[in-house]
Amino acid sequence: MNRPRKTLAAIVATLFFAPAAFADDPPAPKLYHWVSADGKDHYSDVLPPEAMTQARQEISKNSGMTLKNVDRSLSPEERAAAQAKADAEAKAAEAIEKAKQTDVVLLASYPSEAEIKRAYDERVAMQAESLKATRIGLDSQQQGLSSLLIAASNLELSGKPVNAQLTTSIKATHAQIVEQQQTEMQQEVQAANLIKERVATMSRYRTLRAAAEAAHSGSTPTSAPTIPPPKG
Repeated sequence: MNRPRKTLAAIVATLFFAPAAFADDPPAPKLYHWVSADGKDHYSDVLPPEAMTQARQEISKNSGMTLKNVDRSLSPEERAAAQAKADAEAKAAEAIEKAKQTDVVLLASYPSEAEIKRAYDERVAMQAESLKATRIGLDSQQQGLSSLLIAASNLELSGKPVNAQLTTSIKATHAQIVEQQQTEMQQEVQAANLIKERVATMSRYRTLRAAAEAAHSGSTPTSAPTIPPPKG
């Protein structure tokens, strides 16, 4: 006996009109628990607007078990502080990673302390030459200003006015001297920092070498602050 075949329409009807076999289970009833600003505990089937930003628990009415814990909403100031902390931690992690890479480059670039000393000696010599040139130029400008001031003084002593061209030259020379003096101060600071950097780099290099040797001998290596490798 042949069984009747279901038509497409019958199949579709079965899928769409079948009872709860294809329906989602209804959500489990739950209870909200939160503590108000005055320290009182509250329980409710519905979460009121004033409790939306409070820390709360969502509890199953059927089992009494906690379904979810929700932290309170952060204020704009707290969010800003949290973001600042996250940024600082990310920056610190980046600095640590960069320091590790710097150490690798330092060891790979210089086979001995002598090579580091040579590189820094070249940089120190170049810095000294630059500072020397600045001071020579500054001395020349100061002598030029002195001559201009004497010329202006002689004109005044003889009862003649200081002409506009001389006045302009005096002002321009003085401005150049001030600029050169600032350059000289910057170069002096750079030279002092370079000497400090050389000392720190040599110390770090010795520590890294000692750590590499300790890795082979089983000793405990020492540590030192990381500094950038020398350029040149």
